Amino acid sequence: MKILNLSDIHLGSSFRHGKINPETQQNTRLEDFIHSLSICIDRAINEDVDLVLFGGDAFPDSTPAPYIQSAFANQFRRLAQGNIPTVLLIGNHDQHTQGSGGASLSIYRTLAVPNFIVGEHLETHLIETKSGLIQVITLPWLTRSVLLTRPETEGLSMEQINQLLIQKIEPCLEDEIRRLNPDIPTILLAHVMAERASLGAERFLAVGKGFQIPLSMLIRSEFDYVSLGHVHKHQNLNPKNNPPVVYPGSIERVDFSEEKEEKGYVLIHLNQKQVHWEFCVLPARSFITIEVDLSHSVHPETDLLEAIAKYNIEDAVVRLIYRLRSEQIELVKMNVINEVLSISHTYTIKAEIISQLTRARLPELGIGKSLDPLSALSTYLNNRQDLQDLVPDMLAAAQNLLSNIS
Repeated sequence: MKILNLSDIHLGSSFRHGKINPETQQNTRLEDFIHSLSICIDRAINEDVDLVLFGGDAFPDSTPAPYIQSAFANQFRRLAQGNIPTVLLIGNHDQHTQGSGGASLSIYRTLAVPNFIVGEHLETHLIETKSGLIQVITLPWLTRSVLLTRPETEGLSMEQINQLLIQKIEPCLEDEIRRLNPDIPTILLAHVMAERASLGAERFLAVGKGFQIPLSMLIRSEFDYVSLGHVHKHQNLNPKNNPPVVYPGSIERVDFSEEKEEKGYVLIHLNQKQVHWEFCVLPARSFITIEVDLSHSVHPETDLLEAIAKYNIEDAVVRLIYRLRSEQIELVKMNVINEVLSISHTYTIKAEIISQLTRARLPELGIGKSLDPLSALSTYLNNRQDLQDLVPDMLAAAQNLLSNIS
């Protein structure tokens, strides 16, 4: 049995890093996301996979614009036309803000799209594929407001509330596990923040604060594979692979916090409950940050151009950050910098002016030091070469002031 697993599409994100394509009148970043998604769907169709699992977060929010919904539907429709069973899980961005219902994806259940299952609840789905039966437990994003009432949480700390949430979910998941057929392969498909997961941009994108699921709830012998959505950085939380607990990650970079992350999807092979999986890298658009300190440069423009030349910025989303002194500003010609950066997809430039009045802090006057006022002043003045002639008079004046206060 061959399964394609992708997650966190976020179609409609990252527009500020794109531009309008004059031929299509669409934002180029939308086209990037559609391109990456189309590669995943192409792979599923060309390899005639048995099942596609989507781990949640189709869009940035639960009410995407119609043209964005249409772009998503056009890709997933190809799976329905190819008779490939597909599970669409509800993520936190797919839900109404109140946490009730999966507005952006529940339309596929309402329209009864053939072979499409929308994972809106914690439940087990017995799915018939061309290679046999498989059990998929769906665990959508769950919020405190869905699981707990206000009286239950009144006066509790956040940690206590999280423990209460776990106590609510654990027996429900255990009930699903006990009803599994042990002779049929099983996958847990969950949109959760699992403990020990390394966060990507989701820390900034999350709608509402969630809670961490203990790995002990996920690493169960009854599961052959655990597929997780929510975290954008691809990772396997169980190196022992018994079972693999895998975040496929997002399919495109959302912002610069994901600059160094590879993007892709996972292809899973199940053979008589033996599991092999591989991460497949997608050609996501590059994000590049260039930071340069020019404050000590004699030829700041030349040094800045040399720093830019070290990077392959062609068709990349670039941010250039450079620091310089106020008197150096006129030495950097912006038309020259703009021309060099023009080969990038889009770029932003931020010049930071370093104040000449900024001085290093004295360790003798740091936090936790217990110097009396006169000693502190003496320490400060002794480190000011420009005030050495005034030190005796200033210390005497300070002593006089302190004597009058006491």
